[in-house]
Amino acid sequence: MKILVVPTTDWVGHPFPSRLHHIFERIAEHHEVHVLRFGFYPEKKLKTRAFVHEIEDIKTNQLALYYSVNALKHYKVVREILQEYEIGTVVISNLLSGMVAAQAAHNFAKVVYDLPDYFPASACGYYFNVNSLPGKLVMAGLEKILRGTLKLANHTVTCSLKLMEYVKKLGTDAASVIPNGVDSFFWNNRHDGREIRERYGLDEHVAIGYLGSIEFWLKMSPLLEAIQYLAKEHKVKLFLVGAKLRTRAAEDLQRQIKNLKIEKNVVWLQNFVSYYDVPRFIAAMDVCTIPFDPNNPVAYYSAPNKLWEYLALEKPVISSSIPAVIAQASQFVNVADTSMDYVKILEDYIHDPDKYKEKIRKAQQVIRDNNWDIISEKYENLLESV
Repeated sequence: MKILVVPTTDWVGHPFPSRLHHIFERIAEHHEVHVLRFGFYPEKKLKTRAFVHEIEDIKTNQLALYYSVNALKHYKVVREILQEYEIGTVVISNLLSGMVAAQAAHNFAKVVYDLPDYFPASACGYYFNVNSLPGKLVMAGLEKILRGTLKLANHTVTCSLKLMEYVKKLGTDAASVIPNGVDSFFWNNRHDGREIRERYGLDEHVAIGYLGSIEFWLKMSPLLEAIQYLAKEHKVKLFLVGAKLRTRAAEDLQRQIKNLKIEKNVVWLQNFVSYYDVPRFIAAMDVCTIPFDPNNPVAYYSAPNKLWEYLALEKPVISSSIPAVIAQASQFVNVADTSMDYVKILEDYIHDPDKYKEKIRKAQQVIRDNNWDIISEKYENLLESV
């Protein structure tokens, strides 16, 4: 197959690999994969086997403005790649540029749309509160764009049943669920976490961790309040590893920590660690969290990769009530939406950690069945059948 991928973000410059990066870097081992590069980041941080096409685009840090002013360029580049390389399949995972690419590819190649999250909200959320009136109006407009693009697609792929339900409501019939996964190196190269714990003063403490983007889809206040409560009687530290992408969510989080006066109970590495270093940092955590906001559409429809990464390293997981997490791993995950939910689970863990560790050990076969190699093979088979 000859495939063109129109990704969600910068293919080689983003701090960590996207869903399609995981999948198509594997498919590129035995198929010809071309990728449009949206050059949001000057430094190349990710390796690639694909043919990456740089675009002579107009540079701007504003995402909406970038896609708007470069729409015609993106259309022309997609058409040129399709014709020059005789591309048979275009895989799109982008809202605004995705619309342009689908129009350029229509009647020239098969179009598959990959929806990894709730695009109208994830695009809107960088500019407006998604639950505000302006936010809802913007999302309604973006949903019209998504609906029109999906009509041009031969097939739609989502990573969760909730997103599948959503695209069905938008009128898409030909759709499949192919979930997110985890790299095998998460369990092949074991780390004990000692070096990280010593370096950041986590020894003799219960380290409650979160690794990922600090962005608008999180709801950290219940977890922070639980840390404040637990710190009165237990040696606990919140270990945060991650930075903001584009909003002021990190500044808001810093303010919450200060207002609760728990600075001494928080260790926060405000940067993105290398993807291949992620297991070292998760290994230093005793309990891992997914503190997403279920009332935010981005979080509600998400299927976080970190779920499988935490479980692969045999870490107890506390997640908010995200449908995909509950549907895919309810037997292995503890659900918390309020501060007292966190307190009850964490106090129980402190008194009997072995009970939680045994629960996670039972997840290992499920995790191995959700590795990116297997998922990529499923995706490849789907593309060949469309």
